[in-house]
Amino acid sequence: MTTLLDWLRAQTDDADLGSVIVSMAASGVEIASVLRQAAIKGQIGVVGAVNVQGEAQKALDVISNDIVLNQLGQNPAVGILISEEMDEAVEMANQGRFIVATDPLDGSSNLDVNVTVGTIFSVLGVAGGLLQPGRAQLAAGYIAYGPAINLVLRISGDVAVFTLDDADQWVLTQAKTSVPDSTAEYAINTARDRFWDAATTGYVRENVAGETGPAGKRYNMRWVGSMVADVHRILMRGGIFLYPLDSETRAKGGRLRLLYEANPMAWLIEGAGGRATTGRESLLEVVPTGIHQRIPVILGSSEEVKRVEAWYARG
Repeated sequence: MTTLLDWLRAQTDDADLGSVIVSMAASGVEIASVLRQAAIKGQIGVVGAVNVQGEAQKALDVISNDIVLNQLGQNPAVGILISEEMDEAVEMANQGRFIVATDPLDGSSNLDVNVTVGTIFSVLGVAGGLLQPGRAQLAAGYIAYGPAINLVLRISGDVAVFTLDDADQWVLTQAKTSVPDSTAEYAINTARDRFWDAATTGYVRENVAGETGPAGKRYNMRWVGSMVADVHRILMRGGIFLYPLDSETRAKGGRLRLLYEANPMAWLIEGAGGRATTGRESLLEVVPTGIHQRIPVILGSSEEVKRVEAWYARG
């Protein structure tokens, strides 16, 4: 049995970096426990506050953020925390070497119906400043709270999957995750098709055409509405996830956040052999302009992502 600590010792000589990942994993253990009891304790629902994104905060958003803040605050290696739930970056008292950017509870709108949600995180070096492209990430991952609790993690090599056991220990259950090059599944919110650009519309119509279309095969559409759940499915069996720029989100730059949603997921997808783009450029090459910057996200099986990019290249 290989534990998270065993894996980290084999993956990196930087004990401080390993400790940051351990702190995020510990946050996941604590958040998982809270989620199991949330309905019983009356912690489901909104708290009456709005975060910097203009979104109503759920009680569990706030609780999860506090858990991450507390765990990282105890780690002398962490210097700065960027969170979806906090307007500004927080300078930690320890002034450590690393920045952690996180969405403490992605997909919280699904909590009322017991759908998989997650914690997404990215680790950067403090020396590079707050606004670094995704390619500068030192590690990234997410924790998926579903029927099993999974930690999906990459430092610089393979994407590994750990499962939380009954003793609250992370056990390696998949040493190397590979995203198939081709797929027959795509994930997009089709209720937004009236806002789509020509590239998105063209790609989806080709898929709907199935065997009679250019792809020559039948597709299934899968959409959970929790990024962690949708990306986890793609990492396990292939597929493509699209939250493109559209006429409604254009003024904001997109829907998903670059630093703590798009970049860590792109880091994982590319590490597993997939591809991640805005439609016009690699997600990991985008230089951020703000800590809560939004961006279009298209990622998954490489052949499908290239088809979308080809549509964007037409005009």
